[in-house]
Amino acid sequence: MGLIGVVTAVLVVLVAVLVYLGSRSDNLEASGSVDALPEGGGLVLNPEVGDDVPQVHIYDDFQCPFCGQLEATSGETISEAAAAGDIKLTYTFMSFLDNSLGNDSSSRAANAAVCSADADRLSEFVSSLFARQPVQEGTGYENETFFDAAGEAGIEGDALNTFTSCVETNQYADYVSDMQTRATQDEVTSSPVVMIDGEPITNEQLSGLLQDPTSFQDLIASQE
Repeated sequence: MGLIGVVTAVLVVLVAVLVYLGSRSDNLEASGSVDALPEGGGLVLNPEVGDDVPQVHIYDDFQCPFCGQLEATSGETISEAAAAGDIKLTYTFMSFLDNSLGNDSSSRAANAAVCSADADRLSEFVSSLFARQPVQEGTGYENETFFDAAGEAGIEGDALNTFTSCVETNQYADYVSDMQTRATQDEVTSSPVVMIDGEPITNEQLSGLLQDPTSFQDLIASQE
């Protein structure tokens, strides 16, 4: 192959790489205020809040029963703290349970959660979907459940049409995969995991969050 041919081949490869990178969902253009961190770093619920408050990072899998319990017990308290700017809150939605349960519901639910961020209803959707978590682990989610959860979360009109399309096309599949990969790289291998300022809380503290809705306030106060 001559020099021109080599240069042409290199350019073709570079263009292909750029097209691939441009098609990935690492930098999501959410219409709301939620930020998607690059390389699957998770969704920052309130990016306008600075780094001078506790940095809370929650790792959830929508098929995880204890994740559902965490949301039912402490989810509202945590969301209120984020809305008040008392904490900066990041969610990573994992999908490792798909392998052990033999379905793809964790991945599709995580995609739906990212879709809800486009409508600026992430925390509302998370709460609504966990409230619809199947009693029997492994039953999985139908798309209709995502649509019902979106409606309860306040996604309606054109935003609901956009959400529906996002769910049906699995629009953020790449970013969902990246979140799981990043969590594994960060040695998060179970759920739920709650980190504050980069350090996982203790099992005793997590147990408190699973049982007592006031324990989160006490936990944050202990960081000050």
